[in-house]
This record gives sequence, C-alpha cells and structure tokens, in this order.
Amino acid sequence: MNFYNEKRWLAFETGKFICAKCGAEMKFEDKWEEHLYCPKCGYKVDAEHYGFDSEEEYEALYPTLEERLAREKAKETEEDKK
Repeated sequence: MNFYNEKRWLAFETGKFICAKCGAEMKFEDKWEEHLYCPKCGYKVDAEHYGFDSEEEYEALYPTLEERLAREKAKETEEDKK
C-alpha cells in the first residue's frame, strides 16, 4: 500500500480535494493545512487521511510495534532453521 493513493495524487496534480461524501471541492480548515472540510456537507478529514476509504486502510500503512516484533521473530526463526 502506498501513502500517496490515487485520490491524493489527483489532488496534488489538480490542486483540488474532492469530498468523499458529496463530491464538492474541499477546503483547508486551518493555515497549517492539516485538516480538510467540505463547505457543502460539513464532512471533515485529516489531510493525511485524505483518499483512504477507512481508518483500517490508513493504519495498514504503519505496522504496530507488536506486528514489527512478530515479523522480526519470524524472520529470526527462519534464519535459525537454515
């Protein structure tokens, strides 16, 4: 999975962030450009989460510490078998 999903690439190319709920153009809520909001329907999203359909999809980009440790342990186990 890539942090720059298709919707995000399109937004960077066109300069327009499109609301996932109603299709209107979204605007930045603050000068730091951290949050987007839709003036038409009121939908809000963190700019970093824009383009992801669910929180799970976004979180899949960043494995938890437990997931990373489990991967390392599995890798070590494989190496020990060799």
